[in-house]
Amino acid sequence: MRQVLGVVSSLDNSPTPSRLESDRTIYLSLAELGHRYAVGASDRVGSLTQFELRCFSQNGEDGVIAEILSRTGLLTSFFVEFGVESGREGNCVFLADVLGWKGLFIEADEVSYTALNRKYIEGGRVRTINSAVTPNNVEDLFASAEVPPDFDLLSIDVDGADYWIREALQAYRPRVVVIEYNAALGSRAALVQPRGHDQAWDGTDYFGASLGALCVLAERKGYQLVHTDLAAINAFFVRADLTGDRFPTAGEVPRRQDPNYFLQGYRHPQDPTHRQYFTVT
Repeated sequence: MRQVLGVVSSLDNSPTPSRLESDRTIYLSLAELGHRYAVGASDRVGSLTQFELRCFSQNGEDGVIAEILSRTGLLTSFFVEFGVESGREGNCVFLADVLGWKGLFIEADEVSYTALNRKYIEGGRVRTINSAVTPNNVEDLFASAEVPPDFDLLSIDVDGADYWIREALQAYRPRVVVIEYNAALGSRAALVQPRGHDQAWDGTDYFGASLGALCVLAERKGYQLVHTDLAAINAFFVRADLTGDRFPTAGEVPRRQDPNYFLQGYRHPQDPTHRQYFTVT
């Protein structure tokens, strides 16, 4: 999600002072994150909160993903991410740009996709597709890009049908799934936008699914909740056959239920029309 409180992140590449400052911090995070991957497999257990680290991700996803993968091990070194915009930020950008993973980025917006495709058109390791992802086409898109059925990491952020797209994935069993949730809905109720809701996100708190809904779906698919980030934006799930005793149990994971955007308690304005959600079981 790139828009908060009516402010849209700029795709302008002009070197403003704030942009130069943020670029400097990337290199510090880059070194630390590279070190974490170089260490390799870990026998650490317990909470993932202290491993949050931002390099190319919007929040602490980079560091959490690194720690999860150190505990699960790697199989394919293949990722899929959609809702990645230009590829300047993303949960899988470090994997693609620094570690040299193969993968697939999907972006619906044509302007953002032009920049994304320009970045990855050479080399052939990373494929890009210009398409909206829906429950009806997600598996066809994966098949067209030759995504392995048992790949390492899936990241979903489409500000709407995230739950229904995840539900529709039947032929693919990613080892780790990162998916955005709507913390304004609380952590226990299993609420989701109705299937087929096709309106673009309007910047209000009406979007996506609650953490409770995603946990219900994950359990049904054989996945375990292992983390929610400090910003209360992303939920991290690991396939249950890979968790062992290396991760906190679902009951031990903090269920962060109050929006904490920018780690400052910001939240989206309330939906003025009070649109309804669907309860899943």
